[in-house]
Amino acid sequence: MRRLVMFALAGTLAACSLDSTGPNGSVAGNYTLRKINGQFLPYTFSGGLRLMSDELTLMSDGTYQDISRYDDGTSFVDEGDYTSSNGAITFYSSTTGDTFQGSVSGDILTQVLNNYTQVFERD
Repeated sequence: MRRLVMFALAGTLAACSLDSTGPNGSVAGNYTLRKINGQFLPYTFSGGLRLMSDELTLMSDGTYQDISRYDDGTSFVDEGDYTSSNGAITFYSSTTGDTFQGSVSGDILTQVLNNYTQVFERD
């Protein structure tokens, strides 16, 4: 369950100079998870696990790191690569081996993964 939840939250990004979503046309930056399925954090999953925070960092070299923290004191780190074009982002997780999608508009990054809609905001 924890791996599924971690992967569901894993998605994360980092930047492409041709993308016009942020300063200098880059999606690179730090993002904080604000909502899952329309609910503000903390978010309790059906199995009882409670997500307290999630920080996604998209580096300008096309890599990302996503750190999820839970109420039981555990955390999960997902890392990998991303590509970005015209607001669309594809993540390639080296942690889980999975590929997933997202989008960025202004300071808002949205991912839909395993039936969870996750909304991040650039710090």
